[in-house]
Amino acid sequence: FGHIMAKKHELHKGFKRMSQLEHVAGVQRDVRELNLRVLEALIDNGVSAVSVAPAASSTFRGGAVTSFCEEAFSSLMELHLTPVTFGDVVPDESMGFSICSGDLMMLELAKAFRPRIAVFCADVDGVFDKDPKLHGNAELMREVDSTVLARFSGRSVNADVTGSMRGKLERMLAISSHCEKCMIVNGNVRGRLESAVRGRKVVSTAVVSR
Repeated sequence: FGHIMAKKHELHKGFKRMSQLEHVAGVQRDVRELNLRVLEALIDNGVSAVSVAPAASSTFRGGAVTSFCEEAFSSLMELHLTPVTFGDVVPDESMGFSICSGDLMMLELAKAFRPRIAVFCADVDGVFDKDPKLHGNAELMREVDSTVLARFSGRSVNADVTGSMRGKLERMLAISSHCEKCMIVNGNVRGRLESAVRGRKVVSTAVVSR
C-alpha cells in the first residue's frame, strides 16, 4: 500500500516533475484504503476508531516534522475515541511534498504521550542476526540496542522509501526512550499483537535505549 508507487516515482525526494502528481494522489488513495480496512477491523471489534492523517496533526520541512499538535489526538481520546494514523505523502515546506512514515508518527506520539508500550508488527518474529527468509540457521535476537546497528548496512535488500532496517531500528531506539517498552512482534501470528499489548510474554525482540 503506497510503498512501491512512492519509490518508483521518487516521491520521497519531493516535487521534481509534474508527472509525479498523479502518483501523489494515487499513494494517498492507497494508504487511505488501508487505513479504512484497519478502521473497519477495529470498529467491528468494538473499538470506536477514527482516522487522523499526518498532515492534520503535523507540519513538515525537508522530510522532518517541524511541529506536532498532540491535541489532534488527545481531543479525540478525551471523547473515548481511538485515533488511528498512518504513513502518507504530506505537504512539505521545502520539498513541496515528502513521505511521512508511520514510524515517524509513532515517534511523535511517543514523545507526546509517553505510552507504556510501543509495538511494531513485522512478517517475522523480530530482529534476527541474519535474514531468516534466506538463512535457516538465523537466530532471533531477544533484545537489541544501539550496538546492534553496526550489524545492519545503511541500505537493506528490502529498503523502501520509509527507510531501511537500520533506519527503522534507529527510529525504534528513539521511541524506546519515551516509553516503558518497545518491541517487534510477528503480526501474521494470530493473537500475538493483542497479547503483546496486554502485557503478556510473547515471542519478540525488545528494542532498548541504554
